[in-house]
Amino acid sequence: MVAEVSLAALHTEEVRRDPYPFYAELHRHGPVCRVAPGDRYGYVVHGYEASAAVLRDSATFRVMDSTLLGAKPTWEGNRAHAVFMNSVFFTNAPRHTRMRKMFNQAFTPRRINALEPAIDRMTADLLDRLAAQAAGGAKVDFMSEFAFPLPANVLGELLGVPEADRAWYRPRALALGAILELGGATADNVAAADTAAEEITAFFADLAAQRRQDPRDDMITALVQALESDGTPLSEEELLANLIVVFNAGFVTTTHLLGNGLTMLLERPDELARLRADLSLAPRYVEEILRYEVPTHFSVRWVAQDTEVAGVPIPGGCWVLVLLAAANRDPAQFDRPDVFDPDRTETATLSFGAGAHYCLGAALARLEGQRGLAMLLERFGDIRLAAPPGTPRQLMLRGHEQLWLTLA
Repeated sequence: MVAEVSLAALHTEEVRRDPYPFYAELHRHGPVCRVAPGDRYGYVVHGYEASAAVLRDSATFRVMDSTLLGAKPTWEGNRAHAVFMNSVFFTNAPRHTRMRKMFNQAFTPRRINALEPAIDRMTADLLDRLAAQAAGGAKVDFMSEFAFPLPANVLGELLGVPEADRAWYRPRALALGAILELGGATADNVAAADTAAEEITAFFADLAAQRRQDPRDDMITALVQALESDGTPLSEEELLANLIVVFNAGFVTTTHLLGNGLTMLLERPDELARLRADLSLAPRYVEEILRYEVPTHFSVRWVAQDTEVAGVPIPGGCWVLVLLAAANRDPAQFDRPDVFDPDRTETATLSFGAGAHYCLGAALARLEGQRGLAMLLERFGDIRLAAPPGTPRQLMLRGHEQLWLTLA
């Protein structure tokens, strides 16, 4: 018989600070549980195999899109939600397939691997700046001075976002991301997200207009040219929405990969010393960082028809909460799941999702994490926390706002 659980704990301070004991309790009830009446979600899926099955079955388990909303958000009246609903992240086939095809061309393995010299150059420049700021023992904020600008600069180069505008973009991206949190769509957050979305939309509309007049070797130019040559791959609203959301997703998660990863290493001096002694282990460490503390803890799906997951009948028409972070610590899949172990052999995780909505930028995020952490440790032989890092309280885009360090 399927267990029934309450998700109310996910909104408490205690669980927001450390959700993993709650996830472990869910695992004791099996891979899928029914949610107590009164919650938005009918079921919670947290087992690794069960979660993977849900994510890969995009015909039965659909992402939230405009057709599933009670009232479709208008571009003029509810800009933040309209941006999300016009993007590749919040669409289902066949619209999703059409959009995804456009972006797959920019994130091929060949193109990502070709970015490594540019990533190394940008990383070296940021490390030079960190060294200058940390001179004489001064403390520096790793998040604002390295973890944010590195992926923002890399994706900015790929898309065509001018370097001078990237710092302006960060607070607006944070405002947009806030409404994706569980319980985050408050009136104040939605108002702030709408304002940010209007400003970012105008920003990308101006860039698109510039590329029509002055084409360059970047993704904005490629998408504008594809739009004008055919007219069917993307509408103007879809073009702007996807530029916003792809840029946001491309740097925010990698920012937290770097911040969370460095914090874990500083809390584990033996692991830090081992990686510093052999930087070729960086890919292994990045995979374990992503498993142990994934920046995106959950995903949501709507059930299109009656189905079954891990032997549990799930009726059509309900919402399912898929806990990716819990799946990454499923004891049925990972030995000693709550232990940070870069040597583990079971390395396949759900940190980037699975199926049709598997993260477009997964390979790029991995490469940035590997090169960023390796070059940081190579450059600075002594990295220390200058202040307690604080405990994240968000489940979506989980990470540190600030991480103060001293470097030598």
